[in-house]
Amino acid sequence: MPFIAFCLAIIICVMFPSSLFAQDKDTKKIDDLDALLSSEKPAKQEDKNPFSRAFKQAKWTWSVTGYNFTQDNEHQDESKGDDTKLWQSYTQLLMDTWLELGGYETKIDLLFQYGSEKDQYTSNRIAYFSQLYVKKKIDKSDFVAGYKYIEDGISTLFSPSKRIAKYDADHPTDPDKLGVWQLSWTYYYTGNNSTEVRILPYFEKSRYPPEPSRWMAGKGDYDLVDSDLPGKAGEDYQITEEKIRHRLTDSGFMIKQKMTVESIDFFLSGYAGYLPEPVLKRVSENEYEKVYIKGGIIAGGFSTTYGKWEWHGEGVCQIPENHKEDTYISYVFGTEYDLNTFLKIDAIDSAKLTVEYSNELVIEDQYHPEYPVNTRSSRFGRNAIYILQKVDIDDKNNVSYYSVYNISKKDNTQRLSYEHKFKGSNSIETAFEWFNGEEKTHFGRWDKNDRFIIRYTKKF
Repeated sequence: MPFIAFCLAIIICVMFPSSLFAQDKDTKKIDDLDALLSSEKPAKQEDKNPFSRAFKQAKWTWSVTGYNFTQDNEHQDESKGDDTKLWQSYTQLLMDTWLELGGYETKIDLLFQYGSEKDQYTSNRIAYFSQLYVKKKIDKSDFVAGYKYIEDGISTLFSPSKRIAKYDADHPTDPDKLGVWQLSWTYYYTGNNSTEVRILPYFEKSRYPPEPSRWMAGKGDYDLVDSDLPGKAGEDYQITEEKIRHRLTDSGFMIKQKMTVESIDFFLSGYAGYLPEPVLKRVSENEYEKVYIKGGIIAGGFSTTYGKWEWHGEGVCQIPENHKEDTYISYVFGTEYDLNTFLKIDAIDSAKLTVEYSNELVIEDQYHPEYPVNTRSSRFGRNAIYILQKVDIDDKNNVSYYSVYNISKKDNTQRLSYEHKFKGSNSIETAFEWFNGEEKTHFGRWDKNDRFIIRYTKKF
C-alpha cells in the first residue's frame, strides 16, 4: 500500500544518518542507578540484595487532590454512588525505581490511587503499573522490552506527534501517562544523535472516564465529540465498539531519528499500525460500529533558540488504509519568551510566556462505502490557540494562566493557578478551571464542570 511504502522510505532514510549528527541532548547515557552503582562507598550487607536496593532508592510522590464543581450537572441522575456530589477528592502514590539483576535493569513505576468517585476507581485503576520494562545496555545501544512511555514530540503545549502515547484520562484535564507495550532498540551516535526502532505488538487505546462520570454522562461518545451523523446517539442511532484485535500480524512498527544540527534540534519518525483515533463503520441504516483502522503516520519537528526567544514546531501526516478516514496533516508552531527580559520587574524572577497555534490541512477526503461518516470535527487541534503564562515570583511561589481557544467553534478552557513550595519537596497548588462552548464541542461538553481545585504534593 502507498502509506507502507512511504513509511519504509522514511525508515531507510533515518537508519543511515550522517556521522556529523550529534546525539540528542535530552538522551541520558548514564542513569541515576549507574551513578549510584559507581559510588566509591562500600555497599552495606543488606544493600547487596538488588530488591532491597531498588526499594531503598525508590522515589515516591504522594498527592491529595480535592475539587469542588460550581454547579449541578444536568445528567447527574445518570450517575451512581457518590459521583453526584459537588465536592470530590482522590489520592495517588507513585513509586519510581530501578531494579538491577543479572546485568539487566528493570524500570518500575507503580501507581496506587483511590477517590470518592466510586465509578471511576474500579479494580484496574486502584493500582497499576504506569511503566514496567527491562533494559539492557550493550555498547552504544539500549534494548528495551515491556511497558514504557512514548515521549515523542517536541512542542510544549500541544503535540500532534504524541498520538501514539497513551494516558489515563479519568480526569481529562489532569491525565496520567501510561506506558505502551513495545520492543525497542536505540543506538546512540557521537554527540546528540540517536536512532530508535520500536515494535508495538499490543495496541491499546487510552483510558477514559466511565459512562456515569460527569465528564461523560449524557455527552455521547468520548472520542466522537461531533460527526456528520444527525440526531442523538442512543435514540436516533446506535453505536457499538469493535473489540481490538491483538494478533501478531496487527503489530505496529515505528522508527525515530533525533539529531542536532547547528544548535537546532530535530526529530523525524515513521509509524505503521493501528491509528489512535477511531472511525465509524456503518453496520445497518441506524447502527454504527466504532472501529480502529490501520494506517501510517509520518512526523517531524524542530526546536531552537534565537536570542532570548525559543521557537518550535512539528507536524504529522496521517494516511489511513483504503480511504476510511481523511488523509491530513496536523501541525503546530510556537514560541516561548520571558517577558521579564524587558519588563525588568524586580519583584519577580521570570514571566515566561508560551504561545502556540495549531491547525489541520486535509489532503484527501474520506471516501469508502462502509465508512460514510466523517469525524473530522472530532479531531483536536484544528484552528486552535494555546497560551501559558507562568510567573515565578521566587523559588517558592509561582502563578500561572493556561488557556486553549478553538477559533472555529469558539469553545475554550482556561485555568488560573497558584503554587507554593515548602521546605524539602512539598508543595500546595490551588486552581480554578472553567469551560465554555456549545454542547458538541471539545470544551463545551464540560460547561457544567467548572471547578475549584486544591492539591498537596509530597516527594520523598
